[in-house]
Amino acid sequence: MLELRKKFPAEGFEIVEISTRGDRDKKSPLSQLGSGGVFVKELENALLGGRIDMAVHSAKDMTASLPGELVIGAALKRAAHEDTLVTHGGKYHVRTIGTGSPRRAAQLKQMYPNAEILPIRGNIETRLQKLKDGEYDAVVIAKAAIERLEIHDKSIRVTVLSDVVSAAGQGIIAVEVRKGTMEGYMSAINDKETMAALTAERAFLRAAGGGCHAPVGAYARKNGENGLIMEAVAPGRNGALSFAEGTGTDPEELGRRLWLETQK
Repeated sequence: MLELRKKFPAEGFEIVEISTRGDRDKKSPLSQLGSGGVFVKELENALLGGRIDMAVHSAKDMTASLPGELVIGAALKRAAHEDTLVTHGGKYHVRTIGTGSPRRAAQLKQMYPNAEILPIRGNIETRLQKLKDGEYDAVVIAKAAIERLEIHDKSIRVTVLSDVVSAAGQGIIAVEVRKGTMEGYMSAINDKETMAALTAERAFLRAAGGGCHAPVGAYARKNGENGLIMEAVAPGRNGALSFAEGTGTDPEELGRRLWLETQK
């Protein structure tokens, strides 16, 4: 909304707050809340019903395929895409790690084979409090979330997990609209480089048939003048994690190709 107000200061944009099932239920594992979209479904229903004209999402929360009448109209410039491992009180030997993400859990099991990966729910403040209370030795939090909330707690240590492939859309704010609407507004705030990366990552996600409940990750970035380079991870044919990397100029084709690479 801030971006729109900067571009169109004379317009009277109204913010409509909508609570989603994922917002309301902070205890159940996400995998038990349905097939996906627990943070976007209510917003999409409001969009389809005409109650709102734009729905603002964390792109990583969006389902692999959108309702037929809806599109991602704009992607704002990407913030940090990485995950971080957060510890408290100078702790270095990690035995228990809290995360609610199957993608993170699958990759962390390879990085910390002797640690127990435990489920965790709640907002960032809740997770950090659980860490400080000793319920976990470490918790995983998106770097973008730490930066947006301006967390500068000197009692915690934040380590960037540079070897963990992030979720498709992580660090990206996406604006969903009805097809053929709001085009002038969307073009004004859309970051083309971010949109190309998001398109490739979501193409991989769709090919994998995955969502936030699957151990699937993809991260694309600019490569040269018009190209992209992308890394991705998904369960291979034998069930073990399979990693792939590739380049291309067509985001959709790149995403589909890397999915096939993980299945070889």
